[in-house]
Amino acid sequence: MSVVGDALKAMRTVLLMQEDLRVMKDTAHAQGDRLARLAEAHGALRDRVSRLEGIIEGAAMARRMPDQPRIEG
Repeated sequence: MSVVGDALKAMRTVLLMQEDLRVMKDTAHAQGDRLARLAEAHGALRDRVSRLEGIIEGAAMARRMPDQPRIEG
């Protein structure tokens, strides 16, 4: 009976491992989706910051006196 018991125990272990792998796969896919959305949000934020920097730089240039030399940075 111990051979049958060992075989059943081994099958149970394999089934549990398969379930664990399925859960890990689902989690990995979900994390990948979240990472893709985060990358998109980062790009959108970078674009907004760039536009704001342009507006600020334009306002600074407009306020600068004509005879004041421009400092490139």
